[in-house]
Amino acid sequence: MPNSAACQNTGVHHVGLYAKDPAASAEFYRDILGMEIVGGSAADHPLGPSAFVSSRPGEESHEIALFANPQFRHVAFKVSSLAELRLFRARVVERKLPIKFEFNHGVSFAFYFDDPDGNTIEVYWPTGRLDLRQPRVDPLDLTQSDEELLRQVAAAGA
Repeated sequence: MPNSAACQNTGVHHVGLYAKDPAASAEFYRDILGMEIVGGSAADHPLGPSAFVSSRPGEESHEIALFANPQFRHVAFKVSSLAELRLFRARVVERKLPIKFEFNHGVSFAFYFDDPDGNTIEVYWPTGRLDLRQPRVDPLDLTQSDEELLRQVAAAGA
């Protein structure tokens, strides 16, 4: 089993919510809570319609992700390093929990799995590229070296 002491998350850092109309919901969060709309997608995107909002866009790429497809609801936990992300993934795989998605979001590397009640959990490591608009769902292969993964992030949006 991966070392539990070396495998720590820094807490919940964003949530993905279902929204009938993500753009309208984003406007609600903007107008009522003063959040900034920082991203989103149209119906032709692989995730379908979405919107992303943040009250601290200089610190977090988003704090709420809104999806028309309820399949993408989730709670996201941040880790402090790419090594920790790999440790968490190993822990999940060792427990034979199916990995649902693995994405290079540009702003982060992330993988997704379900808890025992079917709630989707995201574990992610932020890459530092807050300039990349969401959503991005490029494939992620955590068997690649740190250098190769970081090269992909550096090349994103170039």
